[in-house]
Amino acid sequence: MTVVAVGYLADAVAVAAGAAAYPDRVREALNASEVDPRAFDALKPVASALPYVAALITAVAALVLLGLAASVRAGHFAGRIIAWIAIGLSLTCGFCGLTQAGTPAFSGIAYVSAFSRDASGTYTFYQRLPAAYPPAYRYLSGGFALFAMLALIVVVVLLARPSANRFFRPVIQPTPPPATPYLGGWAPAPVAGAARPTDDQVSQLSLLVRQHQRGELTDEEFIAARQQLLGGP
Repeated sequence: MTVVAVGYLADAVAVAAGAAAYPDRVREALNASEVDPRAFDALKPVASALPYVAALITAVAALVLLGLAASVRAGHFAGRIIAWIAIGLSLTCGFCGLTQAGTPAFSGIAYVSAFSRDASGTYTFYQRLPAAYPPAYRYLSGGFALFAMLALIVVVVLLARPSANRFFRPVIQPTPPPATPYLGGWAPAPVAGAARPTDDQVSQLSLLVRQHQRGELTDEEFIAARQQLLGGP
């Protein structure tokens, strides 16, 4: 997700960089159509703001993915659920752009349109935002957007695997009760009155287990931290 987010940020920068010249390119395309050129007067405010709106949406999507990537790496279960939702929305936007503009980039969703009438009929002008940008942008943006869609689909599959369940909700191994001496040897201590760990203790113990699994804690550090948390061996 981090790689996809960085690509989204680069796409947002590219769209914003070409925003100043975008209205002129729209005017040229409008003049080449059968629509009355005077229709550009009403279209100009939209054409001036549209690239910045598309860049802003792309940047927000990138920041959301960066936050979700950090949350998933930390093992937060809520981050896993929100990641599925955010990726679903991103893929939906990508499919819409691919079918309507031929590119799955977020900028493919944005478009401008105008129409005019005269005695011979009604004329319509319609153009997706990437069509007014240089071919190099369309090829690079579209190619990366396709890669991003495939990468996000892989992320969805990985987050749904059983191994992901064990990562986000690790099984807590119960601590064996201490043995007590009795006539002739040792017997397990009665556990009927043993205190159950609180929800906060369970949450902290889950975090310790994940840190131990990732190698952030040695066996000795993990055992010591668990004993300190649960108040027992």
